[in-house]
Amino acid sequence: MKKKYPQTLAENLEAIQEIMESTKGGDKFGQTLRKKKIPHLSFSQIAAVEFCHQRYYLDYIKAVKLDPIPNYFVKGKLLHQFIASSYMKIADNQKINPAMYLRAITRYYEDHHRVHLENAVQVHLENIWQECEVIGVEEPFVVVIDENLPPLVGVIDLLLKQDDKITIVDHKTGNDFYSPNELQVAIYLYYAQQKFPQYEVKIYYDQYRWVNNLGRIRKPPLLRSEVTLPLDSWHKALVRIRDGYKIMKNIREEDWAVRDGECFRCPFRNECWQQ
Repeated sequence: MKKKYPQTLAENLEAIQEIMESTKGGDKFGQTLRKKKIPHLSFSQIAAVEFCHQRYYLDYIKAVKLDPIPNYFVKGKLLHQFIASSYMKIADNQKINPAMYLRAITRYYEDHHRVHLENAVQVHLENIWQECEVIGVEEPFVVVIDENLPPLVGVIDLLLKQDDKITIVDHKTGNDFYSPNELQVAIYLYYAQQKFPQYEVKIYYDQYRWVNNLGRIRKPPLLRSEVTLPLDSWHKALVRIRDGYKIMKNIREEDWAVRDGECFRCPFRNECWQQ
């Protein structure tokens, strides 16, 4: 018998909540949603289709695998894993063991990329959030924002609680510091305000910059900054989400997309030009 996929918004929501419970967030959450073809939206989907229709098509419809995987993907994921592990240890009142992680890095790198990761680990350990209760690490969420749209999903890197305040922290990595994406921040804020209506919600970006030598830098290796939004940010976010969904729906129906992004910035450029 052919498997029946969720058709209504309520069925979609129930299916997503079941996957949230079974996967506990992280990469597996999104991978399972895609594998089971559960209708949903996410910031990453909207960002991909805004960047380039073809990028969205290759990534989310054709499921093209990058080979080789870009170093910045691998390095960013490795640091995210260590940061997540460290806060899980804190939440469980356990000791953080960076030596075990640093040994694991050598399975991937033996060059300057390893140095970047080692320095980032040191910077993280020196700047762990203090005097806060860790209430979520790689916390998956789902929220309904419009009855005419699939549920919106995401994964929050870190959720902290202190007195009457909830803090969302998103971890970024790269060669430099970049401006926050208002859509991502607006989605996080909308979700948190629904889930924690009695708390003040603040959102921070912890941006880690890859450096070769911590003793010889002019620019800090970590930028921790609170992100604030204008009053009309959610209205603008809804417009972006609805417009993005309309484009994604057309691409899926036509099974085709035009290349319209900045190819030099796209990790799919090699696969794209081979199509």
